[in-house]
Amino acid sequence: MKRKTKMDDSHFVPIVSDGAIATGGTADGRAIPVLVVDCENHKEVLNLVHLHTDSPPGDVNCTWGINKKYAFLLFSFSKPSEVNFGVKFDLQSQANLADGIVQSQGVYIQPSVFGKRVAEGLDSPKVLVEVAPRTKIPDWDERLVKAMTKKMRSHGMSRRQAKEAAKDYFQRTRELWALRMGSV
Repeated sequence: MKRKTKMDDSHFVPIVSDGAIATGGTADGRAIPVLVVDCENHKEVLNLVHLHTDSPPGDVNCTWGINKKYAFLLFSFSKPSEVNFGVKFDLQSQANLADGIVQSQGVYIQPSVFGKRVAEGLDSPKVLVEVAPRTKIPDWDERLVKAMTKKMRSHGMSRRQAKEAAKDYFQRTRELWALRMGSV
């Protein structure tokens, strides 16, 4: 039985932009997605990032949720301070980003006050969060393919063409997420 939880939109921190960072010394050289988030109405997230710069790694639990339109990643930090928030990904336009987090098993959270683009805040504080494989939703792949198939159908592809193209799209993007940087 699936548990449904209704969350107020105010719980979600808006994603302003995204990108990825890959270094030989982090996550075995995997590219890790970066979410640049708007903390204007979420000062607790900005404070959390500042606290992480001067403290040891904290404790966080991550939970994925998904519906027909969105994938949700919920964060529950207990150290260095208690902060709960989520981010949501439109499956029509951000499925690759959400899947990148699943594939790389992590995500950086960078407040937009340090720059609205990843490159602008490259040397600024950000939090690296491990997103354990056990958090992945069991039918994740099928749901992503279904959402991407729908998008491709809206661009005039037949059902069969769209489904094959969606599968191919995720296969190719996962090849990119699997690339590793050498040690520096």
